[in-house]
Formats: sequence, structure tokens, C-alpha cells
Amino acid sequence: MARVVDEGVISLKTDIAGAMNLFNDMQVNRKVITKKILQAVGTGGRTAMRRAYRSVLKKRTGTLYKSIKSYVRKNGYELVFTNNANSGKKTSADGRIARYGFMLESGYTIPKNKTDKLLTFQINGKWFRMHSVEVKPKDFTEKPLEKYTTSVDMQERMDKALDKQLEYWEKRQGTMKW
Repeated sequence: MARVVDEGVISLKTDIAGAMNLFNDMQVNRKVITKKILQAVGTGGRTAMRRAYRSVLKKRTGTLYKSIKSYVRKNGYELVFTNNANSGKKTSADGRIARYGFMLESGYTIPKNKTDKLLTFQINGKWFRMHSVEVKPKDFTEKPLEKYTTSVDMQERMDKALDKQLEYWEKRQGTMKW
């Protein structure tokens, strides 16, 4: 189940307690197993976000697309999805670097410069002059992740990662000398 915790932060909860009960008899590190399962879930979530990126923003490459990533925190129990591409330039008035993913998720306004009377730009060969331009928010992360968490793909990835860990730990237990 996915839910929005804060602006730009999504919490993903899933039940792997049943899977972890299989490892109770073995002496294994639960943190390592959980981390491997979450990594598999993260890979699928990243793929879902990238597919949604293509449909919402109509572009296949670029800095933002390449910056969509997932990782498991050091505690081994939290999966994080990021899209933190930046412009590399201090574009805001207070000197902060513009973060593309955050700006697209929340929407923003481009004001005219103090020296300019109007913003002037061209779209499809036609010139426009405006006082400001408002970019509407485009959700390419939350909805795809919510859809992914209820999908069969996520369950299959978890099962495959769990099977892989079972094989690994069974093999390791068989070769360990007590």
C-alpha cells in the first residue's frame, strides 16, 4: 500500500512477515533478506515511474528521466524513490539550485525579469508575450507507484527475490560447518 507522507515523500508498506517466517529456523540475517526483497521491489517501482514519465512528459531521455532511482536505506527496512535531477545553476532568488522533479510535482510559476516588460517565447512557430507562465503540476511518481504496489508484478518480484534468498541461505547452511 502506498501513501503520501509529505510533499515528495511516499510511504510504501507491504507484508513480508509470512516470507520471513520461513527463515525462523535458519540462523540468517533478516536485515539482509529484507534489503534484497526491497531492492527487487524498488527496481520494479523505478521502472513503473519511468514508464509514467514517458506518458506524462512525452520525453524518453534527459536528466530527470535518468535521475529516477530507488535505494534501500542503511537500516535495511526503508525503500526510497528519488528523482532529484538539478539544473546545476542557482536559478532561484535566494540562490538555491532548481530541482526538476520537485518543480514538476508541485508546479511553479516563471515570472518576468525585473528588467523585462514581458516574457517572450516561441511555441510551434508562434510567438507569445506574457507577464508570467504557470506550469501545472504533473504527477509522474505517486500514481504509478500506487498502481505498482497493487500489481501482480510487485508480488512476482517479491516472490522471486524470496526464492533466490531461500536458495542462497539453504546452500550456505548446507556448506557451513557447525
